[in-house]
Amino acid sequence: MRIVLLLFTALLTQPGLCIPANTDIPDISSRITELNSQIKQEQFGKVSGIVVLNNKGKSLYEQYYGFSSRYSLNPISSVTKSITSIALGICIDRGLIASIDEPIWKYFPEYSDQFGKQPFKKAITIKHLLNQTTGLKWDEWFFPYNYASNSLIALLETKENRIEKFFNLPRDTTPGVKFSYNSLSSQVIAEIVSRVSGIPFKQFVIENIFNPLHIDSFTWDEYPNNPSPAWGGISLSTPDMAKIGLLMLNNGKYKNHQVVSAEWVKNTLSVQSVFEGNTGYGLHWWVEHQPNSPLMFYAAGYGDQYVFIVPEKELVIAINSQNFSDYHWPKPVIEIARTIANAI
Repeated sequence: MRIVLLLFTALLTQPGLCIPANTDIPDISSRITELNSQIKQEQFGKVSGIVVLNNKGKSLYEQYYGFSSRYSLNPISSVTKSITSIALGICIDRGLIASIDEPIWKYFPEYSDQFGKQPFKKAITIKHLLNQTTGLKWDEWFFPYNYASNSLIALLETKENRIEKFFNLPRDTTPGVKFSYNSLSSQVIAEIVSRVSGIPFKQFVIENIFNPLHIDSFTWDEYPNNPSPAWGGISLSTPDMAKIGLLMLNNGKYKNHQVVSAEWVKNTLSVQSVFEGNTGYGLHWWVEHQPNSPLMFYAAGYGDQYVFIVPEKELVIAINSQNFSDYHWPKPVIEIARTIANAI
């Protein structure tokens, strides 16, 4: 209950946030208390931590479960992809890349044979990499990530070059038509960032994203014969994950530093391709607008890692979990964010 009281003390005292006269504070408190109880009962699986920030970066709610703490480093899985998108946006801002509409063949002359044998690949643009519509066949979601038959997991068991693997993939459909989740697209983006900036992708992210956001504690996986993965592999604390969301909530600015342009953030968080139902996909970020719930943008990773941005409420909600299996828990973790966003 102490955490709940801290939350509402923060809400009532923060400047610029007014509680409507008809708000039933006890009802809100009871909803958060019930949510916390459900998390402890593992109705959402094994949740590790939750951090809620306002647009000033002030912590409104912070809770950890099991043996986790605010200093624990958690694998953020495909939330890494959203960081990769920010890195690409910085290159656009600096004029290192003219536009996301540029065809990717321009950056990979060594694969001219593949482009020559399959001319449709010359139509693939950076935008297609970002919105997962490359038109290449890749069945990453056909099997769960804890199955060796999953395309990505099978690839990780080899020393095969990731970029070469991408350019050798067969055609599925015309680029720009069909959403097809492909983690190798992120690796191609990272390679473009590295080539135009002249430094390794990992170094670029550290210098241009982690350092400005004061993210000092992290780990990043390494694989034989390949650079640092850009689709996953980073581990961060839950508060540091929340900083990524705060950056996007504040139009690319963290404190007094403009890390990436507001224009890039706007484009990133707009629907660029359709996934299903009320969920769309921007530029390596998800967009959800459920009935009776505020619009939410989010980064998502395997194991139920999330960074939610709720502009209407000026909130960031970061969640880490340890749901690394194909077991379906009674409630999806995304409901935690919906409940918090609706309660405040």
